[in-house]
Amino acid sequence: MFNPVVTYTNLLQRLHYIYLLYAIPMVLVTAALIPPFQNPDEPNHFLRAEQVSRMEPIPAFHHQYDTNAVKTAIPADSLVLYPTPGGFKADASIIAAASIFSPVEAQANVKVTDNMFFAARQIKWGTGITYFNFGNTAIYPPVVYLMPALGTALGKLLHLSVIRTLFIARLLNAALAVTLSFFALLLAKRSKILLFIVLLFPMVIELFASVSQDAILISCAFLLVAIIDRAEFHAVPKYQRWQIFTLIILMSLIGMAKPPYALCAVVFLFLSMKPKVKVALLGVPFLVIATWLYLDHANLSVIFAPPSLRINAKLQALHILQHPLNFLRMFFDIDKVAVLANIRSFIGILGWLDTSFTLFYYFTAFLILVLGFVMNARFKTDNHFWLRVAALTGVIITIVALMTVQYITWTALDSPVLNGMQGRYLLPIFPFLALALCGSAVPDKLNKLKMVLYSLILLFPLFTLISLIQLLISRYYC
Repeated sequence: MFNPVVTYTNLLQRLHYIYLLYAIPMVLVTAALIPPFQNPDEPNHFLRAEQVSRMEPIPAFHHQYDTNAVKTAIPADSLVLYPTPGGFKADASIIAAASIFSPVEAQANVKVTDNMFFAARQIKWGTGITYFNFGNTAIYPPVVYLMPALGTALGKLLHLSVIRTLFIARLLNAALAVTLSFFALLLAKRSKILLFIVLLFPMVIELFASVSQDAILISCAFLLVAIIDRAEFHAVPKYQRWQIFTLIILMSLIGMAKPPYALCAVVFLFLSMKPKVKVALLGVPFLVIATWLYLDHANLSVIFAPPSLRINAKLQALHILQHPLNFLRMFFDIDKVAVLANIRSFIGILGWLDTSFTLFYYFTAFLILVLGFVMNARFKTDNHFWLRVAALTGVIITIVALMTVQYITWTALDSPVLNGMQGRYLLPIFPFLALALCGSAVPDKLNKLKMVLYSLILLFPLFTLISLIQLLISRYYC
């Protein structure tokens, strides 16, 4: 006899395998259909991966002092900061191959052509070293580029073209990200369904199927929360030694890649462990992050943004200090259009933010996420109340920190509104939100409803896969 409770339990226990059934074809399709260099900042991420493949963990910026070429045709403005003259060592082959596909970038009506692929396949490795300012990715630690770097080294060894090497690098990056996510779902308890839903959103799939460091950053954050979920919500909360070491490594990687995310480490203070272990969980990652920032500080000062954006981080920070209340007021001046745009990009606006799904898809995806919270969200006083409060607090302060950093480093000087935020920046924070809000499951008396909701959640990734294929083909090829 069919028992919905047993069926629900069995499916939930095997959710990590169901994830693989969806994730593997989705990342393969995405890696194959998205043309070369059409993921967010992918040319610069590939340049950083190539650096790491040459054993250049901390790149050196080579300065040039002839700024005339930089400043031509730009109105003089003493407040504008021009890109730092010079560049990092870069393989000229990557820049040449990326330039072939640059007409497609952020141009929704421009398609890739056979001629583009033919020309790109002729570009092999070894055409020489040039200097190029890609300061937005050169600052990242080498460990988050190990898989793309391995793919790059393999492509060079086999004398493959640059774009075929890029495809291999994408697949290796995806393999690691999907593997880490698989173990996250294997370990997670209360947050499992919510993690499953978001891990199969198009935005996550695209980042996994790219050479971006975001793939590893996101999967590490999900795995970190899953370990806490597993240990804390066990019958008797207990951490094994490997879990403690893994938490330290994961938080160190996350914080090195994007320091504001390290603020989520506030949850460590409320874990069920001895105080000296909590000190290690907090101290070691922050020491690692501080060491990396010290070693990489010269690259952090390299200006790479185009002057047309009118960015000046030092003056922007001074502006905040001089008008703190005006800055705080921006956080309460909610722009509904911007909020909706961030929700859509959290779910998935692909390519260079130029490839959008239908409104029906976004509405359905958001509804599925809401259903996930309906099935799992319980926020009440229990033995883990303060841990969950800490996780929610970490989410809030991290969002504030991200918006502040984006305002300082990627928003026009003295802008009256907060700009620069993208929904994908919230993906590494989401598992902490899931940890904060997930409680006991839907009561047993609602078993029939529970099976209906769970069935919708399990089937939605199939709809995503079909929509993804249709979208990518129509955007880039038809």
